[in-house]
Amino acid sequence: MNPTPTRLRRGLVVLAVSSVAAAGLPGAVSAPPAAPAAPAPVPAGQAEIFESTIRPLLADNCYACHSARVDPPFGGLRLDSREGLLAGGDSGPAVVPGRPAESALVERLHGRPMLMPPAGPLAGEDVAALTRWVEMGAPWPEVAATATAAPPDPSAPFDLPERRRTHWAWQPVGDAPPPAVADEAWPATPVDRFLLAALEEAGLSPAPDAERAALIRRLSFDLRGLPPAPAEIARFTGDASPAAYADLVDRYLASPHFGERWARHWMDLVRYSESHGSEGDPDIPHAWRYRDYLIRAFNRDVPYDQLIREHLAGDLLDAPRLDAEGRTNESMLGPAHFRLVEHGYQPVDPWEDRVKWTDNQVDVASKAFLGLTVSCARCHDHKFDAISQKDYYAFFGTLYGARPTMRAVDAPAVLETNRDALAALKADIRGRLAEAWGAAAEGVGAELLAALGPEVRDTEDGEAGSAAGADAEATVGSAGPGGSDAGEGSVLAAWRALAAVDPADFPRAWRDFRAHWEAEIAARERFNDEHFEPRWDLGGPDYAASVGHGTGRPEAPSRPGEFAIERRGDRLLNGIYPGGAYTHLLSTKHPGVIQTPRFRIDSDYLSFRVMGGDLSFVQLIIENYPVPRGGIYHLRYSPKSDEMAWAQWDTEFWKGFTAYVEFATQDDATRFQLDPADARLRHRPTRRGDGRSFIGASRIVSHDEPRTPQETDVPLLALLAAGPAATEPASREDLAARIGRRAGEALAAWGEDRLSERQAVFLDELVRADVLPRSLEKLVTLREPVAEYRRLERAVPVPRRAPGVIDEAAPDHPLLVRGSHKNLGDVVPRGFLTAVDGRPYPEPGLVRRHLAEAVAAPDNPLTARVAVNRVWRHLFGYGIVRTVDNFGRLGDPPSHPALLDHLARGFVDDGYSVQRLVRRLVLSRAYRMSSRPAARAAEIDPSNRLLQHANLRRLDAEAIRDAMLSISGRLDPTLYGPSVPVHYAPRRGLTEGDPDNGPVDGDGRRSIYLEIRRNAHNPFLEVFDLPKPATTRGQRDTTNVPAQSLALLNSPFVIGQAAEWGRRLAEGEASSVDVRIRHMFVKALTRPPDEAELARVAEYLDATAAARGVDRSLLLYDAAVWQDVAHSLFNLKEFLYIP
Repeated sequence: MNPTPTRLRRGLVVLAVSSVAAAGLPGAVSAPPAAPAAPAPVPAGQAEIFESTIRPLLADNCYACHSARVDPPFGGLRLDSREGLLAGGDSGPAVVPGRPAESALVERLHGRPMLMPPAGPLAGEDVAALTRWVEMGAPWPEVAATATAAPPDPSAPFDLPERRRTHWAWQPVGDAPPPAVADEAWPATPVDRFLLAALEEAGLSPAPDAERAALIRRLSFDLRGLPPAPAEIARFTGDASPAAYADLVDRYLASPHFGERWARHWMDLVRYSESHGSEGDPDIPHAWRYRDYLIRAFNRDVPYDQLIREHLAGDLLDAPRLDAEGRTNESMLGPAHFRLVEHGYQPVDPWEDRVKWTDNQVDVASKAFLGLTVSCARCHDHKFDAISQKDYYAFFGTLYGARPTMRAVDAPAVLETNRDALAALKADIRGRLAEAWGAAAEGVGAELLAALGPEVRDTEDGEAGSAAGADAEATVGSAGPGGSDAGEGSVLAAWRALAAVDPADFPRAWRDFRAHWEAEIAARERFNDEHFEPRWDLGGPDYAASVGHGTGRPEAPSRPGEFAIERRGDRLLNGIYPGGAYTHLLSTKHPGVIQTPRFRIDSDYLSFRVMGGDLSFVQLIIENYPVPRGGIYHLRYSPKSDEMAWAQWDTEFWKGFTAYVEFATQDDATRFQLDPADARLRHRPTRRGDGRSFIGASRIVSHDEPRTPQETDVPLLALLAAGPAATEPASREDLAARIGRRAGEALAAWGEDRLSERQAVFLDELVRADVLPRSLEKLVTLREPVAEYRRLERAVPVPRRAPGVIDEAAPDHPLLVRGSHKNLGDVVPRGFLTAVDGRPYPEPGLVRRHLAEAVAAPDNPLTARVAVNRVWRHLFGYGIVRTVDNFGRLGDPPSHPALLDHLARGFVDDGYSVQRLVRRLVLSRAYRMSSRPAARAAEIDPSNRLLQHANLRRLDAEAIRDAMLSISGRLDPTLYGPSVPVHYAPRRGLTEGDPDNGPVDGDGRRSIYLEIRRNAHNPFLEVFDLPKPATTRGQRDTTNVPAQSLALLNSPFVIGQAAEWGRRLAEGEASSVDVRIRHMFVKALTRPPDEAELARVAEYLDATAAARGVDRSLLLYDAAVWQDVAHSLFNLKEFLYIP
């Protein structure tokens, strides 16, 4: 039986891997000399769980009786080491890893046979945490002995000054000169002298230089995340000049792919995701703009301290950084990382959820920038480090007041396009309009009389007149509190009613009309006073206490009389607005967010007076919860009119929680309206319209009955007010004249910007009824300026948005006793860590900027050390401090402390340039060493802490995928843009071509451009250890599991890229089979095959030709066979590793 192509392909994979391993090829992956086995490191995620939860639980509840400080420990049991747990005490092992049901420790926590700890049972969540820890194998990171002192007893009294004094990380950065070495010929940079001095002290010599093919592969993946092209390889390996390597480094640093590679490293630190997780996995809109911001920042070598300032307070900087074209406010994008948190599904206790994700923000910021586990001090003083619980809540308080929102990220000059010109032109239009309306007002009375029908003009005559008069009197007297007459409060309705009264009865009808409405308004005012408690008047002085952003958000509320110019059509405007805050007074493209101060909900209902359109929203944001999920959080209202009206929410369920009201234009709302047809797939915001939206707000009241306030400013009150001529009208002619006179008075006040609320609603009615003209057909003198205004307004750009935050003027936060939000302790002033800078931050709204300056300060002993250590880790495989996210007592001490400080000081002196630091490190001899260890080094230093040789490193998940795309020719090198949706397997209910189902190959885009969702991971990237976006992961796990081999054999993506490469090869040119094989090896492995490998592949090709009945001379054009060879190369271990 002839072998099938699949069997042949798999056979070639096995043969090829065997030949590479057996041949001991230059640059190939081979086993190092045998060395004593080092303990397997605990994966970072499990170490995090242990340090943040398990160790504190054991220390608080068990160490008093079962630790080294008790001699002998009770029952012979020690619980302060994994060995003690496994060895157990008098009753046997305390833990059976992976089997909580068989673990005595878990049994005792449940009271079987006796309850532990003796003081009382642990909380249910603590028992569950310990149980889960045992299920995962009871991982226990080893506590390294530090160069300064042994780890403190976690149950000893907390002594912050002593802990700061005795731990290396808190000490000022040193400035030791590079040491003298015996082999002066080897060092190429000061970095090499530090490393060589340690090697010589240990009796070791550095490994020889790596071969040039291996070096270019290493450098290309480290700096760009892509394999070198064959032409690059040939150019570098064929250039023996001393400057060849430095030139190559500079070319790679200048590549736009450098930013893509190093931005992805940063994204691990901020747990980048484009969805919030939990039920429905709702989107974080426009999160991809933050990713693109990082790529641009690394490509432009933005100073690291500037990046820190932008991440912690980019929205608060006095001089934000703009992109090279001056169109993007780059600094505004930094705080987006605060929004990349996981949110629970409709939490019944949103305060608890808010505390949890603020804790996550503290955890990420402190690990990413400081290398400290500050969150371990949430429930108590840190068990090991110089971080008190008060320090934690000082840090916590700086972030707790940051409200989630969407921010416009265009440069200020872009957002302000034509703003001054529009404002000046509108003022001119208003002046001309006042003049035109003033002239029209002189004839209002005559026009009203002329517009009366004959049945009204002839009311003196006969039955028709009596009937009309009776109807009019009924209308005049019908209104009362809560009345619903269609003409209620209308001047023109009152005019029609009174004009129809018999002339002889007019004086009495007028007196009744006046008495009725004076009583009515008084009754309404009493009703409102008795049933509604004013919260805020955003049209008055309360506006100053609001927070918000956007070019549409006014600096101060508008007085009565504002208006908006219609953007097209014959109508100049719709009406005249009462006093309030409006976002669209110049353009409906202007974004605007207006948020009230935070308040505690203490009423059953909340009502608000609002106007708006184009999917603008009023939202009640409970405890900053920003996720669009309806249900108990469906506290959203979308106004659909440009006239103010009352609306209300039922807030009884949320009594006791704090909240704020947000008025926002469509794309700036914290939550988004969803398209129900799409909600079955994902909670994606639906975008409708052309980027235009508007909203206006005035008053907010609270109350306990399901009624809204009654209007007390109605148009007809302008008729009742006493004026210069206080004579009461005695006839319809007098009334018409009075209306015209009142219109003239209101227009005069409008022209001088002193209009009252009642005059504003009066004018608004006259305008909307076209008593005062608003048609450009009639307003001839306004046609030209309105046309120019509309031209300028069309040129206003629609803003680009990204997730962000805005600070409220929040008070200091209380300490949460044992981390519980239901157990409040003393208030802690906002600030930084006492061990670095313990000054409080008293200025509301600027606390994050103070925090940013403290973290980025040159004399901060942690920031620069942590930064250079992360760069070292990405270039050498491990950090000088191997626990890159933990510089505390439980972390590793630095292998080369003086070198770490030398790099940190140079980093600061170089202006925090990441590219200069990378260049300095990759030009060192240490970076260029071979990865083959000397036998003596494997014995003395099996973990290679002294860096005797380069560490053999597996490519990360993205580099593996991107390399396949690059080699196959499918890679799309386009920079930036929206993410490519995740590809879902058919079992998820999505078909190929579904708009929510991305392509298998991600449209050929680099992995950094693939959408990252918390509930839908890319299976290929995940199997190669792409971290879940939960917290900072500065050091990824590097696992070796069968699923990886299966993915390389069976993944549709891998098979597809092998097919693409095979197709391109078959369609391309090659002089012979051997030439093509050599080309494939160079492209995939950066080296040509040796003779044995060449023969093995040729043997396979002969077998394939025979099996398929293909003439060997035609094999060059058979895509299927070259797909098999390509697939085999993708499966080589050498393909997966950096030599």
